[in-house]
Amino acid sequence: MTVRDTVNLIRGGVPAVALVHEPFETLARLQVAQVGMADAPILIYPRDLPDKEPPDLVERKAQEVAERAAVFLLAVGK
Repeated sequence: MTVRDTVNLIRGGVPAVALVHEPFETLARLQVAQVGMADAPILIYPRDLPDKEPPDLVERKAQEVAERAAVFLLAVGK
């Protein structure tokens, strides 16, 4: 899903959060501003290196991102 998809889902009433690797943070923020939703939720996370990292570290990083995404989505209704 792209950052624009996230914005379209939110506009359609569906809770959504964009997942973006750190190197693309600036681009993602520019995109949401460009489409008129500068406050769209964007979860920035470290770049993955699954071919260079042990499987347990990749799993732990994925779990952390999932937990952070859940916090974003649960906050929508508040």
